[in-house]
Amino acid sequence: MSAHLEADPRGVIQCCPGCGTANRIAYARLGQQGRCGTCKADLPQVAGPVEAADIQAFAALLSQSSLPVVIDFWAPWCGPCQMMAPEFAKAAAQAAGEALFVKVNTDEQPEIAGQFRVQGIPAFALVRQGRVAAQSSGFQPAARLLAWMRQA
Repeated sequence: MSAHLEADPRGVIQCCPGCGTANRIAYARLGQQGRCGTCKADLPQVAGPVEAADIQAFAALLSQSSLPVVIDFWAPWCGPCQMMAPEFAKAAAQAAGEALFVKVNTDEQPEIAGQFRVQGIPAFALVRQGRVAAQSSGFQPAARLLAWMRQA
């Protein structure tokens, strides 16, 4: 499981476990089996939280993702957010290929938090086919977060 994945306006950047080459997986192909561009090995499903680096990448991700997107709104100074981080990563690993888990640092991306009317953190949003399907807040163990995602 990768601890830190990044997204750009065209997809998620994931390193090949075989040769280490960075590969871009287009948002529209996230649920499909990918291959490394260098060694042609199968790439694993995205199994870790993806950092939303900027608003353009985030907007592309939401509009193009073939998978539901679970968003964690957090900040580095927030104690409950720090406690939530390993649970969010565990949920991301357990839902690999089923949903994409994205982290939005509200200090660095306040405009994204504003779009979702985030008032307190940690907060979560579930986006399916570009639309907000559900929102929640507060610490949640991975099992509860996954149950919430699957029910919404």
